[in-house]
Amino acid sequence: MTILVTEDHIRGSLYALVDDVLAGLGYHGDDPHFDRTPERFIDFLWQFRADQEPFKFTTFPNTEGLDSLVVVGDIPFYSMCAHHMVPFIGKAHVGYIPDQEIAGISKLARAVEYFARRLTVQETITNKIVELLVERLAPLGCGVVMQAEHLCMSMRGVQKPGHLTTTSALRGVMLKEPEAREEFLSFVSLRR
Repeated sequence: MTILVTEDHIRGSLYALVDDVLAGLGYHGDDPHFDRTPERFIDFLWQFRADQEPFKFTTFPNTEGLDSLVVVGDIPFYSMCAHHMVPFIGKAHVGYIPDQEIAGISKLARAVEYFARRLTVQETITNKIVELLVERLAPLGCGVVMQAEHLCMSMRGVQKPGHLTTTSALRGVMLKEPEAREEFLSFVSLRR
């Protein structure tokens, strides 16, 4: 006998668990501010589930032989720390030098959103984006720089709000040729 577990069943179980956590922390159901809090919290977390549908990374033939740097910078993102399940929020800068293919420009931002929208760490997001560019575009070079404030560091532990954690991943000529790397990094504005 196969038992089907529906999304509604899973969510209902999760709502009950969050309700128990709130009660364990001393927040009781008689406070109107906590009406439906478990549902809202699970609805929020549901956006970060691991089984997201992949997006279509649209590419076009590079019929003009373009070989100049393309950078989309200051792409806002938010994610959830896999270690503490609290947000980290920042900006990503994604660039590549085309070879045979060019990307639909919005796909660079979609790649950031796709890999950030899960329980993960910033280093993983950075590397996953650059690996996708290598796989889909086979560019002459590509790079990703990400900066974020991690609320797990701002609100707990060391409690240092306002910090920025910066990660980078470079491939091809952006890794091997200093001039290409310098050009990419000069396009990336490392600021708040």
